[in-house]
Amino acid sequence: MISNHYDKTASIERLSITTGNKKAFSAHLPAVDCLIQPLNDEVSQDMTGAFGKDFLMLSPIVDIAEGDRVIIDTEEYRVMGTEALNFGNNPHRESRIRIFKSS
Repeated sequence: MISNHYDKTASIERLSITTGNKKAFSAHLPAVDCLIQPLNDEVSQDMTGAFGKDFLMLSPIVDIAEGDRVIIDTEEYRVMGTEALNFGNNPHRESRIRIFKSS
């Protein structure tokens, strides 16, 4: 079972509208068991010019969406893509998360 390897706990935050048209991250899921693995050792650049390092986060199938903020230990990540999967009777969610680096 994939869930036997979850060794971290993530909190998930989602953008929501506050006063007026302002948006801010607010708590969405306070404690999601997960496992994170680096996708490569390199820092990459996306189309907008942001630099970051990508990781794969495996978790139970919960409500995680692209753009959510993930906090694990003291690191903040952004969800770049996510998909619910079920291989060999192992339902789980795979989310590509990125930790951003300032240059």
